Amino acid sequence: MSIKITGTIEVRNIFKSIDEFLGSKKPMENFCEGIKERILQKTEEGKDYKSRKFKAYSKAYAKRKGTTHVDLKVTGNMLGALKSTAISPTQGRVWVEGKSHGRIRCDMLAEIHTTGTGKQPQREFMNISQTGVKELTKKHFNDPLLELARATRTWEK
Repeated sequence: MSIKITGTIEVRNIFKSIDEFLGSKKPMENFCEGIKERILQKTEEGKDYKSRKFKAYSKAYAKRKGTTHVDLKVTGNMLGALKSTAISPTQGRVWVEGKSHGRIRCDMLAEIHTTGTGKQPQREFMNISQTGVKELTKKHFNDPLLELARATRTWEK
């Protein structure tokens, strides 16, 4: 009696591809960039990370700005200072860089908006919901892993 086992090379190649993918910082870079883009999109829409409408500008400030649409943009410096990076394959960071913006640094201004410090109403834009995390995880980790497995599945059934 003899048994022929086939497909072991293909299986090893799948695991090697998955290991290389998971060892790379690229999925985390894409994930963090997705968070950054989500923050920018929601902020432009005038919504916080939970899709709740931002608290209105004061009447005086809305008049000075020329709009009642709350998008946290006066000059664009604070949101322009939003950065993302992968620290490792499993850790990333999204932050507002500490560039100077008039009298206040962009990172400090973002903190004031996010926490509602002083007279500033809270407009929590520097965060992401669990739904957002799940969507980005699927897009940047789960789907590519399945695609790797599908692409290398060439052995006979």
